Amino acid sequence: MQIRTRLTIQFSLLVSVIVLLAFAAIYWFRQYYLEEQFYNRLKQKALTTAELLVNVEEVNSEILKLVDQSNRDLLYKENVIIYNYRNEEIHTNNDTIRFDLDQNILNKIRLNRELRIDKGEYKIFGLYYSSGEDRVVSVAGASDVADQVNMRSLLKIMVYAYIAAILVVAVVGWLFAGRALVPISSVINEVQRIYPQNLSRRVHTENEKDEIGRLTATFNALLDRVEQAFKLQNMFISNVSHELKNPLTKIISQLEVVLLRERTGDEYRQTLGSVLSDTRELSHLSNTLLELAKVTDQSHSFLTASVRIDEIVWDARDLLRSTHPDYSIKVEFPADLEEDALLTVSGNAYLLKIAAVNLMENGCKFSDDHAVEVKVVPSDKQIVLLFTNHSDIQEDEISLIFEPFYRSQKRVRTAGYGIGLSLVERIVKLHGGQIAVRSGDGTVIFTVTIPCR
Repeated sequence: MQIRTRLTIQFSLLVSVIVLLAFAAIYWFRQYYLEEQFYNRLKQKALTTAELLVNVEEVNSEILKLVDQSNRDLLYKENVIIYNYRNEEIHTNNDTIRFDLDQNILNKIRLNRELRIDKGEYKIFGLYYSSGEDRVVSVAGASDVADQVNMRSLLKIMVYAYIAAILVVAVVGWLFAGRALVPISSVINEVQRIYPQNLSRRVHTENEKDEIGRLTATFNALLDRVEQAFKLQNMFISNVSHELKNPLTKIISQLEVVLLRERTGDEYRQTLGSVLSDTRELSHLSNTLLELAKVTDQSHSFLTASVRIDEIVWDARDLLRSTHPDYSIKVEFPADLEEDALLTVSGNAYLLKIAAVNLMENGCKFSDDHAVEVKVVPSDKQIVLLFTNHSDIQEDEISLIFEPFYRSQKRVRTAGYGIGLSLVERIVKLHGGQIAVRSGDGTVIFTVTIPCR
């Protein structure tokens, strides 16, 4: 069921219930008012007849009948009966209508002073009247035909009005629901016109403060992320293809040259050694790409434990020195450090070691003296690691060095693929930390901040 149809049904049901309750209240109050008004008329007739018969000596039952017959304010099937203290009927103004009131009812009227009685089609009002030594029960009754006719007419009018109101509400609700959903339809149409070829297109927002505006802003934010993902993917594929192409081309070229003619054993060994070196480069590149993919994929959680930063730094130093003995790596810890717990963080030791190795290798690789200084600054809330080397980075390149496969034009001849710093940034962010870089006066400093446990 469409939202427009559902809103129309819900709106119609809500209004129909409200109108039904309002009409029921009007009907009930109208019926109550007419009934009260009818009983008040009966009370006045019963009281007036009793007063005339008891208090006026010149008035008797026959005169009262004449008076009642000349009265134009008569109710349908009206009759007024007066009983004495012996429950004997001493007056009636209509001999053709009888109420058949027994002694118990008359005594109950005397006891309660006033009493309303429903007897068949008749509504009866009885009251006890006393004046001096005279004590009588006056009973006035009639059939409330006029009010019943009025109530049936009112009920018929309400039924027709209710049906008409529901139809009008349904039509108006359908129109208003359609009008309310126009912005959503507009958003749907605009989103449907967005393809991978025009991801830069955004959904128009008229009012950013209402729900539709927030929905549109959410769509635009999603499109920003999708566009960024597409750009990264295209750049990643392009750079991977380029990086894989060079060693593969070298391997193919060397093997083709070797196969042109017979070679000596030394020449074959030299070629195989060169091919092995290129194959190792491919293996290193593929391993680095796999690590980058694992860290980038945030849908998979990684195991964390209590990790000591000093152990991570020393292990990374030893690992890098084993493959590059010419690298100089100096590690410095605070001299007044007393609590080893300040060096403990919650994280993945393997990933943190990869980040430390890459930062150390990056500092040694791009500095003239192949040296890097690592300084550890612990505190209660975070641990700061400073990686300092003697080189320089242009100001316009600082914002690009963490992009995958980006390499400075000055360092294009240096071995590498431009993936290490991108991998480091993702590892640091994965641990809830931050990484920053600043360059000046021939010194480059990478600052890594990791929160404590």
